[in-house]
Amino acid sequence: MTTPSDEIFILKGEKLDSLPVLSMRKGLLGKNLEEALQTLLEKYPQIIPGKQIDPISEDPPRFALLRREISVGGWALDHLFVDQRGTLTLVETKLFQNPQSRREVLGQIIEYAANAKEYWGSGKVRQEAGKYWTEKKQDIDKVLRDAFAEDINIDDFWLAVEEKLKDGNIRLIITTDELRPEMRRMIEYLNREMQNAEVLGLEIKFYGSESNMVVMVPRLVGQTVQKVPTSGKTEWTVELLRDAYDNMEDGKLRQRLNATLDWAIANKNFMSSTAKSPTMSLRSKQDNRLITFNSDGSVYTVLQENCFVNTENRDTYADKLKGLGLLDNALDLSAVASGKNLRTKLHQLTDEEYGKLLAIFREYCA
Repeated sequence: MTTPSDEIFILKGEKLDSLPVLSMRKGLLGKNLEEALQTLLEKYPQIIPGKQIDPISEDPPRFALLRREISVGGWALDHLFVDQRGTLTLVETKLFQNPQSRREVLGQIIEYAANAKEYWGSGKVRQEAGKYWTEKKQDIDKVLRDAFAEDINIDDFWLAVEEKLKDGNIRLIITTDELRPEMRRMIEYLNREMQNAEVLGLEIKFYGSESNMVVMVPRLVGQTVQKVPTSGKTEWTVELLRDAYDNMEDGKLRQRLNATLDWAIANKNFMSSTAKSPTMSLRSKQDNRLITFNSDGSVYTVLQENCFVNTENRDTYADKLKGLGLLDNALDLSAVASGKNLRTKLHQLTDEEYGKLLAIFREYCA
């Protein structure tokens, strides 16, 4: 029997009508619950309530599907989404009819967080998304532009995805038809204790009285837990980089990073970066981010064609880096989704190697 708590109400003039809670099996063409939830999320990413995730933002999270059924740490994740800021959002749908299923999904969520960087870093997530949408006869770049903005810089967007993934800055959402009190408590506990990852529960209730009309009401759990601010990152200006580099204990690393910063400023190709640790980049002649220097001395280079005049220009650039032993000679550029870290860190280069590297950068940067 339907009780008042199982209804929502619609006021038409002075007439109050109610819609009872509706089983997804009855309301969604007889599909089983998990399949129905997965299909809905695939077709309608806007069901994920970004405004509930960040209620005070003028631009709350909006989502684009990267792919369904993606492998991570021995599990197959139901959906992988990304928001307009490059935060990967992992969504798992589950029925909570018994305690065993609740324990299972929590174990999966922890394993996702532990393995995401290893399985999806170095451009792999971009490759997986591209394969998925190619099979659907669509282009992933167009999917992202349609979801976020026509003028989005695709390479900068994927670089943001890489940086967030490297920092463990991901969002995990458990989606179900009913979030029971014990599950809400566990989600809030995980969300409070995980430093960078955000763990949320999404309950989607269905209401209606006719098969051709279904009202879906999404409700989020866990977003009220106090955590580090949304990004927890800094835009590293020249002044902030100077201070950070000068306070580094490793003298060789400190000297190399400062020298590289001076070189970038003198050559007018410096780009600030937003990250948790001190990071700076070099701008390509095509006005894209081409090189990124991290605070541990690692150097990341984009290898996408649109950062170069043409494919031949990109290949020549890679060959020069291979000549210095900084990229694997066997590297197949056609299989690289975004870019690669150089094999030797900045402060581990000899003075001669460092000079040759800057000469290569001078040729290809703005």
